[in-house]
Formats: sequence, structure tokens, C-alpha cells
Amino acid sequence: MKYVFLSLMIILSANVQAEGLIVYGEDDREDIFNVQDKAIIELSKSVAARVKKYKLEEVGDKLLTVGEPTLISDRFSVNLCKDERFSMQPIVSDCTGFLVGEDILVTAGHCITPKDIDSENTVTHACENHSWVFDYTADAKGNVNTAEINKDNVFECASVIFATYTADDDYAIVRLDRKVKNRTPLKLNKKLSIKKNQEIFMLGHPSGLPMKYTGGAKAFEIEDNYFTTNLDSFGGNSGSPVFNAKTLEVEGILVRGDVDYTPDEFEGESCRRVNTCDEDRSNCKKDLPQIEGEHVSHISKVTAHL
Repeated sequence: MKYVFLSLMIILSANVQAEGLIVYGEDDREDIFNVQDKAIIELSKSVAARVKKYKLEEVGDKLLTVGEPTLISDRFSVNLCKDERFSMQPIVSDCTGFLVGEDILVTAGHCITPKDIDSENTVTHACENHSWVFDYTADAKGNVNTAEINKDNVFECASVIFATYTADDDYAIVRLDRKVKNRTPLKLNKKLSIKKNQEIFMLGHPSGLPMKYTGGAKAFEIEDNYFTTNLDSFGGNSGSPVFNAKTLEVEGILVRGDVDYTPDEFEGESCRRVNTCDEDRSNCKKDLPQIEGEHVSHISKVTAHL
């Protein structure tokens, strides 16, 4: 049996997305099929996209759909200019998560629980109404098959082990409905030891797009609960694992950042473009003064609950 994503618009709401993210210098996002490093490709297999359950419909042994919304057609949330990168790829998810155990997945707290409400050993509204889908990727020609998703790659949230979403903490641990086979849980840095200027990379689903690898970034300020970076990340990357480029261990969870898109026009029509800054996070087209760079919750916050 297979699952498919129904053709319904995704509205990127603040309570399920990182709070606006951005591109620093060159856009370092790449479809996973362009990545040559076999180790990174293997890591990507343990990263999942969160999809609303009503977008999954079973029809016989296949699930079929056409007309998935794209970054161009999704005018309620993106309305991207047609000449921007990835503008014609489908958007079907709204958060990212990753395996840390055979049936344990980690994501951002705001993908699982309401703000200022800790959830423990329970089933939240977000848990109950979303599925987690592995292998949502584009192929070597840039095509994305959202018409047929293997049922083996679709998992439900059985319960919330622990989730918190506050001004300081933003992370969640969920138990899936069954063990995940043939995918290796990611290795975690269990100590608060990331250093300033450490090179990092990320895997996830920016703006609900197919899996993207994002490199060319480093850690900036190291705070008690999070560190800041210049990762090219977007809403939909919420919950993405951020890796140490040297050890390939997860250092943290992408949770928030600066503004995603800015108003512009193309061929006489109003649209939006990717917001950009210099690599050192200066000279942004649009900036949120209360957010300096992209924020990544320390993975050490999670390990205390595992």
C-alpha cells in the first residue's frame, strides 16, 4: 500500500514553524541527490517531514493526486517570484524531525506543544493530527513524486515523551507508532561542547520542500539554551537536525530565525523573494532586531529525557 499527499494549500502558521528564517551570502541549500558525500546521504535517511494527516489518503494499493501547491502557487504563505530557486517544487510538510532511537523522534517543541505548555507522556493535538514521512525527496532530474509514498515510510506519533516551547527552550521527543527499520538513529553530542566558529550543516525541509542539505555555515554565539548560526533555513526547517561537520554528530535542533521572504515583483506581478544577508549576518534586506541569526536548541537539552 502507498500514501499520497492531497492537493491542499499549506498555511505556514507561527505556532508550527520556525519564526522566519533566511539566506546568508550564497544560497547553500541543495537537493540531497546533488550531495556526493555518502555519509551525509545516509544521515538524510533518518530525517522525516511532518505532514497533516488529512493530506494522506489511501486509495486501493496507491494514493494518487495532482496539482500539489508550490512556492509560487501557495499565495497564502509564500507567493515566491517565479525566477527564485525551488519555486516549482511542491510543498507538503510543515516541520522536520529526526530519529534518535528505533522508535523515537526529535523535533522542535513548537511542532508538538502550544507555547508555555510542557507536555509529557501524553498525546497532544499536533501529535494526533500529523504523520511523519521519510524519503520525501526530489530525484536526480529534480522531479518530485508526491503521488505515491510507500506506506512503510509513513509513521504516526503514538505519544509525546516530552515537549516544551518557551522563550528559552524549544524541543520535543515523540514515540512513533512502531519501530523504524533500515534507518540508523542519529548520533547526538551529549555534552554542551560546541565551540564558536565550528562548521555545521543541516538536513531538513525548508518551506515544506523536498529534503535539502544546507552547508556553508558555522556557530556564532553559544548561549545557555541555544547557539546562533548563519544557516540558510526557512519555516519548515523547524526541528531539523544541525550537525557538527567534523564529527557528524547532532549538535542541536533548528527552532527559529530571521525573516524568510521580502516583497518584490516579477514580470509586473507582486511576489516575494528570499530574504538575504551577508555571511556575517549583516546587511539584511529585512531584519528582526530581536533575532540574531538562526537559533539552534542544544541537543544536550534532549538527552536528559532519553
